[in-house]
Amino acid sequence: MLTQTESNTSEKCDLQVELFKEPITGELADHILDTVTVDKIYLSRLSQYKVESLVINKSTPLFSFSLPENTNEDENSDSTLEQNILEIDPDFHDENSYIVQSGKNYIAAEDGLFLLVNNKPRIIPVSLDGSSDIRISEDSMSVFVDIYPSIGDNPVTTLEDIVTKLLKLGVVSEVDKSLLSEKLEEMKVDKKQFLNICISRGKPPIDGINGKFENCTNKKEKFEEYKFDEFHRVNPVVSVKEGDIIGIIHPPTKGETGLNVFGQPVNPKPGSEFVIKLGVNTSFDEENDNHIIALKDGFLNLSDNSISITDTFTVNGDVDFESGNIISKGSLKITGNVKNEFTLSLTKNIEVGGYVGDATVEAGENITIHGGFLGKGKGILKANGDVKIKFVENQKVYTRGSLHITKDALNAQLFAKSSIIGNGQCSLIGGHAIAGDIIEVYSLGNDTESETIVEVGFDYLKRNSIVNNKVKQIELRKTLEEVDKNILEFAKMKRLNPQSQEKLRLLADKHKELVTEIDRLKEQNIKLSSAIYVPTDSKISIKGIIYPGVKIGINGRFLQIQHPMKAKTFVLSEDNEVVAV
Repeated sequence: MLTQTESNTSEKCDLQVELFKEPITGELADHILDTVTVDKIYLSRLSQYKVESLVINKSTPLFSFSLPENTNEDENSDSTLEQNILEIDPDFHDENSYIVQSGKNYIAAEDGLFLLVNNKPRIIPVSLDGSSDIRISEDSMSVFVDIYPSIGDNPVTTLEDIVTKLLKLGVVSEVDKSLLSEKLEEMKVDKKQFLNICISRGKPPIDGINGKFENCTNKKEKFEEYKFDEFHRVNPVVSVKEGDIIGIIHPPTKGETGLNVFGQPVNPKPGSEFVIKLGVNTSFDEENDNHIIALKDGFLNLSDNSISITDTFTVNGDVDFESGNIISKGSLKITGNVKNEFTLSLTKNIEVGGYVGDATVEAGENITIHGGFLGKGKGILKANGDVKIKFVENQKVYTRGSLHITKDALNAQLFAKSSIIGNGQCSLIGGHAIAGDIIEVYSLGNDTESETIVEVGFDYLKRNSIVNNKVKQIELRKTLEEVDKNILEFAKMKRLNPQSQEKLRLLADKHKELVTEIDRLKEQNIKLSSAIYVPTDSKISIKGIIYPGVKIGINGRFLQIQHPMKAKTFVLSEDNEVVAV
């Protein structure tokens, strides 16, 4: 027998309890209570705990109370302590305990599990039927179901049972009945439980899209006239014209409202505005305030939160395999060098802080090279304005303005529409120099009598056209000889079939075409020669020594220097002879 203590009255404190069935206590009792559904427990949910043997049948005596017999033993004796093993509160009784009094005994009112919780006895009624639990996610966007099998042949939960529960909970979202039916059928056969089955979802909201910047300048320009390999690619420099739309700010969207499983609206997260700082030479379009336009020609400078247009694009370092070729509108500044086989082509100015190798540099306006221009003769500089350079070696320079050289030009091909000016003690040694108006340097040639040709008095483009026309005439005459040879072969034939007659006709047309083109080039050269070889006041001015081997040309007339001369200016005399004064 076990003794009950801690009653509110001395009589209750003296009651003894005689226990007929051992109650469930501890963690198992706690788990059973957590699993209780509507004041009863489905036995299949506790299958892993083997509780079938612990089920108490209805009307089974559980315990009884009685007054203790008189004893002389001390209240603190060991025998008393042995009886204080289990405590039952006599005031336990209520309608939820499922324990009723029958005579002196307290019996189970239902089949169930006998628990002792906080000193209060209780019968948890059991069911052998199948069951299900429905859970709604915290955000009310998903419905999950746990399905438990029945014990033996007892009834199982049905699709209708689950749908009814959902309706009572207020769930209106579409239920995956096909999945439910599949799991219920499988449960009937295998007698296994299915947990956390998602059977319904709400319609999630679609968050708004953040505002964004659309770059309208990233269209690839066409460079058909340039043939680059993969190692000499075109640098993606972006240039724009005044009035170009360079960007569009797209506003954010609000998103789409969703619905939770109860049919209640779920608000989306709206997109955030895209904010960009407008820098120099940019503005929002007056007609469309989402469009950003360029206020002048220049280069686009775009960072994460700012946009601007500048006159000059700067390469900090060399133009090499890392930078690639640079072909664009506007001006370019390079702090380093331009390596061999690279190309620069700008519509405005080009400035190079270092040297230029065997590269191609073309500018719509001026070119400035603070270092030298040297290589194996493959380099070309072309400018529609002036060219300023430290020195030139073996390379070609073409300028529609003036050429200014700080030091020397060695074996170079120099062509200036206006003037070639050497600063300080600049010397032209070897090569060929042509200027329209004046060549002014310190010295010409050297003491080894290197052939040095300098000319003034005409536009080099016209001279080049004459030379090019002569080359074309030579090529056309070679082709004409081949055509005439073929015509002669056909002429030797006594009879010609239709195919041969057609070939002869085509050859005759080709002959006529070639003769016409050769005559046209001849006539063009006559006109060009008449235009450039006219009296001129152009001159060549030398402050230092003119060495033998130098050839002075003015307006197509030449003077070969045979002996050293010093500090002379060469002009065209009245009888069209080159003279030194």
